[in-house]
Amino acid sequence: MIEQDLSSLPALRLLLSEKNISRAAEKMGLSQPAMSRTFARLKKQFDDPLMVRSNKQYQLTPKGQRLLQQLNQLMPQLENLWQAQELSLDQIEQVVTIAGSDMDIVFISKKLHKIQQLAPNLRFAIRNSTPRVLDDLVNGEVDFALTAFEDDLSGIYRRQVASESFVVIAGKDSLYCHKSLDLDAYMQAKHGKFAFAEPTRGIIDSALEQQGLRRDVRLLLPTFLQIPAFLADPDLLFSVPENFAKYLANQFEIKILPLPFNTIPLPIYLYWHERLHSSPLHKWLREQLLEFPGK
Repeated sequence: MIEQDLSSLPALRLLLSEKNISRAAEKMGLSQPAMSRTFARLKKQFDDPLMVRSNKQYQLTPKGQRLLQQLNQLMPQLENLWQAQELSLDQIEQVVTIAGSDMDIVFISKKLHKIQQLAPNLRFAIRNSTPRVLDDLVNGEVDFALTAFEDDLSGIYRRQVASESFVVIAGKDSLYCHKSLDLDAYMQAKHGKFAFAEPTRGIIDSALEQQGLRRDVRLLLPTFLQIPAFLADPDLLFSVPENFAKYLANQFEIKILPLPFNTIPLPIYLYWHERLHSSPLHKWLREQLLEFPGK
């Protein structure tokens, strides 16, 4: 009964505003008999004639006048439910929270800058990633998560943001150079690495294990950006993604050397939860974050 009433509201609004069954039928795309049957049903449901003939015209009853006023307010709101929400970038004042390691954030820093140029009042809150970052996503504590971790958790979407090959970085006074850093020299050197629980961060050690090798790790760091402070040691090496190495080379005097063995590339994924999947703002942000460099 309620569903039937709701489907008749557009016809009721036209009948009350036109005060003419023939014109209302034409605008609704109905025949006059069909509109007459609809009007008869509506009068019965509202227990009121709604409009009565006065001379050669129809006049609304008090209930008909009240219903027309209410429908003029209600119908535009109902119609908006089916219309796509427009996104006004200059009016966005939301805070968007992104979780990732410092290296992950470096990969998207230029894109974040571009986004804030397009949406100047949009604010980003950057959180350090943890092994439970996807739980934080599910719980609504973060909007997006950047991670190399692969998970097919229910209700979670992901797209690959980057695929990074590895290089070796050393201090400017390092003993090593392109020619001297072969596999034997690599294994004799001291190494530092990022101490994080993600299994895919162990790509270097997994590749060495396949050859029956194990490097001498002397230093575990909680963030990638602490690396330059330790490169004064001429015998210390770090194996990092190539684009991150280039970022560091723009900030510090370091050497970038080729990794003397093959590894699989490091994938970096952008994750988001299904509750934000259809949000106009988050759809636009995903388009910006997943856009290829140079486009």
